[in-house]
Formats: sequence, structure tokens, C-alpha cells
Amino acid sequence: MAHPLDQIRPARRQTLSDQVYDTLSEMLLSGALRPRDRLSLRDLAKRLEVSMMPVREAVSRLAASGALDVSPKRAVMVPLMTAAEFADLTMVRMVNEGHAARLAAARASKTERVGVVALAERFDEVLDRAYGSAAAVAANKDLHFALYRAAGSPALLDVITMLWLKAGPIINFDIGVAASVPDEAEVSRSRSHHSRAHHRMLCEALEARDGNAAAHAISEDIRVASDLIRARGAMDNEDNWRRIIP
Repeated sequence: MAHPLDQIRPARRQTLSDQVYDTLSEMLLSGALRPRDRLSLRDLAKRLEVSMMPVREAVSRLAASGALDVSPKRAVMVPLMTAAEFADLTMVRMVNEGHAARLAAARASKTERVGVVALAERFDEVLDRAYGSAAAVAANKDLHFALYRAAGSPALLDVITMLWLKAGPIINFDIGVAASVPDEAEVSRSRSHHSRAHHRMLCEALEARDGNAAAHAISEDIRVASDLIRARGAMDNEDNWRRIIP
């Protein structure tokens, strides 16, 4: 009788397609890409020094999850999102990311808690010097994912990552898009940004091991950001769909 271990195949190194997928995913997660941004597969392949095949494979995977749109002519674009789709995404994020925060409050090690606090401080520093930038969006992403990894649930982390592939470009509207207002007003908005308060609440909840307070802090961070995005983001009524656009 064959031994179960006989069915195991040697572990494979990360393929070129995986590397391209990771690169594009990070660009979506960190807000480097925005809705309506178009991607040249040929230029991407050239920059990454790979052939077109792994680029096409990676784009197909992201398109299957709804993170990218591929037209019949093979044009690739970061998709727009209807107001209804955005509201649904917000609700699902609040449930899953709030639960991850609750788990992290119970499971996070001291090192992980200290790491989240340090990233919250780093986010404040980036917001002070680079409000309205992709760097601010990336700093926010780093903080959130440090928290979600501390939840100790790989399955939940996978779900949240898929949600962020869709949400990342739109989070620009809350943190990463500089408004056309005087510098003094930008500084004021930066210092009073809602995420500062919610991140402080989160850090205090982690220190107190208060799962409900941690979940509330993250859920409110997501909800308030969603409200601000809807208020500040322009709306495109093309094809009778209300779409959130740059």
C-alpha cells in the first residue's frame, strides 16, 4: 500500500507569474494604482524583465477576482466601482476586518502589539509630511495588515487580502488624493484625520486585550473612510451607474 507521503511533490519555487502577481497586488493594496489607471502589459513586462506570458497569467488571476478589468481588446484597467458595490464592499470589510482585530486583541504577542503601535506612529509621521500621497496609503496598509497577521488566521487573512485588492485603489480618496485646497487646510485635515483617532483606539484596545474595542476601532475606521470617500469622490453617471472615480 502506498504511503501518504509518496503523494507529496517537491516544493516549487515562486514562478515568474507569481512574482508579477505579487508586484501588481502590492500596487493595488498600497494605492499605487487608482481607478481608471490603465496598464500596458508590454511596458510591465519590460520593466519587470519578463516575457508577456507571466504578465498575462498574473493579470488573468487578478481579473478573475475582480481587482482588474480586461476588455475584449485586452486593454487592462483598474475598475471603477458603483456606489452600491462600494457600500457592499465596505460592509464586508467591516465584518471581516473587525473580526480580525478582535482575534488580534486576544492572540497578538507583545512583539506584534508593539509592532502595530510603531506602525500607527509611522502612519502619523507620513500623514504629517506626505498627506495626499501613495506613501500615506501604503503606511496605512502596513499598519492594518500587521494587525490582521496578528489575528493568527491565514484563511481570514486571505479573505481580507482579496477585499483589499479591490479597496486599495479607492482608499486613495480618503488618504492618498491631495485635495485642491490651500496648504494650511491640508495640514489641518492631516492632523485631524479620522484614522489617527481610530488607530489610537485600536492600540489602546490591543494593550488592554479588549477584542470588542479593537473590532469597533477598525470597523469605525472603515465606515468613516467610506462616508468621506462617498462625500468627496466624484460620481460618474455613465450608463446610469453611479461610479466612484478620481
